[in-house]
Amino acid sequence: MDARCPECEKVAILNDEITIVKCPHCNFEADYDTYLEIMKDQAINMSYDYIPKRPGI
Repeated sequence: MDARCPECEKVAILNDEITIVKCPHCNFEADYDTYLEIMKDQAINMSYDYIPKRPGI
């Protein structure tokens, strides 16, 4: 199964047991729970970039 690498954004490999994510391009490796936390943090950071800055709020 494929996943997106949080380091280089290329295709990483999720093993069949869904326990380890490895990127053959940049050598990123993490257990699946850590990978999900990293990706969640990236999604939250991306959402903050799209919130308009309104004075007085």
